[in-house]
Amino acid sequence: MTRPFIAALALASLAAPAFAESVPADIAEGRLRGCLLASATSPTQSDLNAKVIEARAFCGAQIKRVRENRAAAASTASAKAEAGRKLDAEIAQAVANFSGLTS
Repeated sequence: MTRPFIAALALASLAAPAFAESVPADIAEGRLRGCLLASATSPTQSDLNAKVIEARAFCGAQIKRVRENRAAAASTASAKAEAGRKLDAEIAQAVANFSGLTS
């Protein structure tokens, strides 16, 4: 009885990355916002820079997905770089807003 269960878990773990890649951009943005909110409101850091670093580590998968979506929408290499810089600024601003910390 345990072998079919283990086999099912193994199949699910293999399929998870395929499902993860098909997240629409708006849902990925919402997930990132929720993750940043959860991280920014945790009582672990009192310094904004440390809080941003902590949020980026905590929300790495969501940041990566949003960054990939935005880079795919950009047409040139410089537009992709600008989209990445804009996302970084948005993350810092969101963490500052959610946490109430200032630099």
